[in-house]
Amino acid sequence: METLKDDTTKAPARGPAAVKAVPKDEAPAPHASPWLVIGLMLTSAACVALAIITVLPRLRPSEPVKLTDAAVAAWDSGTSADFSAAYSKNAVVVHSDGTKVTGLGAIVADAKSLGQDFSIVRTGDVSVTPSGLFATSTYRFAGAGRGAGVLVLEFAGGKVVKQWEYALP
Repeated sequence: METLKDDTTKAPARGPAAVKAVPKDEAPAPHASPWLVIGLMLTSAACVALAIITVLPRLRPSEPVKLTDAAVAAWDSGTSADFSAAYSKNAVVVHSDGTKVTGLGAIVADAKSLGQDFSIVRTGDVSVTPSGLFATSTYRFAGAGRGAGVLVLEFAGGKVVKQWEYALP
């Protein structure tokens, strides 16, 4: 059997020594692109503008929205003072069954006929035509039955002149 011995006569084969250059101190690369930052800022600004445009009408309701709320409040209270503040003297109310009630006195009497327990509240937003002559809103009521419906109002001279109700029992 043969033993392996180190041969010290041969030098290990090496190539020419290669020394890499030491890198110079450079500024670190930015983590975010300036275009990305600008895009994020513009998107944020657009979101803030959209929020303002959405919230502002709720803070300062238009005249048709105020009149719609006044009409609903008049039916809720049933008082002639509330009706005269919201409705014209010759106003017409068309109920969902097709019944027409004409004149402020008849409308007040119709509201009182619903009873003391009658209550009505507006639900959702009020949609107003660009001319501001018509408004549509949803509502729910209780007391004289229970249900929900759609209310369409026509305005003239700062008062309700015609009202259509589409109630779902």
